[in-house]
Amino acid sequence: MSIMSRLKLRTSRFADETEGNMPIEGLYAAILLLWWYVASFQFFDAFRQKNVNLKAAYTIADLVSRQNTSVDSNYIEGLHTLFDYLTFSNKPTWIRVSSVSWDATNSKYKVAWSYASGNKQGHSDVSIQAAKNQIPTMPEGDFVIIVETNMAYEPIFNIGLNANWYTTFIPTRPRFVPCVPFNRHDGSLEACVYDTSVDPDGEVHDDGAINLTVETDPDPSGT
Repeated sequence: MSIMSRLKLRTSRFADETEGNMPIEGLYAAILLLWWYVASFQFFDAFRQKNVNLKAAYTIADLVSRQNTSVDSNYIEGLHTLFDYLTFSNKPTWIRVSSVSWDATNSKYKVAWSYASGNKQGHSDVSIQAAKNQIPTMPEGDFVIIVETNMAYEPIFNIGLNANWYTTFIPTRPRFVPCVPFNRHDGSLEACVYDTSVDPDGEVHDDGAINLTVETDPDPSGT
């Protein structure tokens, strides 16, 4: 009998074999079930944490959009603390809040002000251009608040998911005011735009704006 004939015979006998060892087969099934349970738990936790991060980011964006007074670095650091509370995160996180306007003359977005929590950098007119496709179209002189959140995620089990950062980029238009001003607490006036072309020395940051007071007409009839 040739080698091929013997191989076919043995293959046929193996296919027709119905005997087995129940403890060993049960062990194989238990391993597969355990792997399926661990993988399901890990993927569910990853999507759950990403969803929590997104909801917390929208909450912060909504808070900033409802501001009718100025914000400052302490306010944004407080938002970072709130973000950690909402996400129950025990991993590194940071947020960045920016006020952006559209410059129709130069056809690009400009950063009115930007602040990032911790030791991270705020946006500049150059860096914001990388995110221009994520910013909605705006008319000249309009402002939008951009809230970015960043949260590190590390899988509980090593099943193929890598540790990474969950990031969000949420543009929101101010609800009650044309723009949300920023207070630098450096003796300057609270302003929506800090333009170095207006203040090349960085000493005053009010763009030449002054607070105007409109007096009430003592005689509404105009007589």
